[in-house]
Amino acid sequence: MKIHLKDILSTLIARPVTFLSTLIITGLFGYVGLVYAQVLPAGNETWLSINTVLLLGIIAGLLQLLGYYLYLTDEHIDPNPVTWFMFAYGTLVLAVLEWDIDATFAELILPTVCGILAIVVSVKCWRKARTINPNRWWPEDWWPEDFWDRFSFAGDVLITLAYIAAWGLATFAVLSVAGREWAVVAFLFLSNLSTFPAFYPILHSTYEKPEREHWLPWAIWAVAYSLLGLVTYLTHGELWHALMFYPLSNAVLHAMVSVVALRKYVKNI
Repeated sequence: MKIHLKDILSTLIARPVTFLSTLIITGLFGYVGLVYAQVLPAGNETWLSINTVLLLGIIAGLLQLLGYYLYLTDEHIDPNPVTWFMFAYGTLVLAVLEWDIDATFAELILPTVCGILAIVVSVKCWRKARTINPNRWWPEDWWPEDFWDRFSFAGDVLITLAYIAAWGLATFAVLSVAGREWAVVAFLFLSNLSTFPAFYPILHSTYEKPEREHWLPWAIWAVAYSLLGLVTYLTHGELWHALMFYPLSNAVLHAMVSVVALRKYVKNI
């Protein structure tokens, strides 16, 4: 079975919320593009600079929200519980770490939305597992068998404990503020690094059974993270910034899941 444009259009028309959200987001992208191309009047340059970055951050958050709406309302999607538990656990921690190194409001919108809704997906997985086996509060398949999955989960726990300990030491003046800031940057890097093995379970399960996932939410999330990367660049004026690793790595990883999920539409891949 091959994917056709008419199938995509039929899906959008059959789901009016998705269709309208797509039109609104496309319109916002078009407006920003016309302003940058100087087709529309820019007005005050400082006002435009600040509000354009904020607008891009809001669009990234809306795209993230749209992706989760599609993901949570698609009954055919079977989320990988291990990956989503690590998403739920790690993304909020990462958002706090970014807030602690003075990330702007525009940069924090997407990770906050992602952190909250990842918990919703994880709870959905837990409730499904509890329905299958009510005798187990911790689902049996939530402890990964793969070494790198376990390494990632253990790493997230250690990073969180170390960060809380550093924050506590700084509060009681045992660790200097400068020392805690250095520790936060280090933990932020490690937290981002743990994202790669966290994606392994869902990439592996989607490759084996592509019908468990749908390509569209992951493609939308990839665009959202790319937009967050632009927000980060416009905010700090440099590509190699500590906050840039999160959007760029996630844009690539989400795009990979989207491509792997397309295997169910295309033969011989």
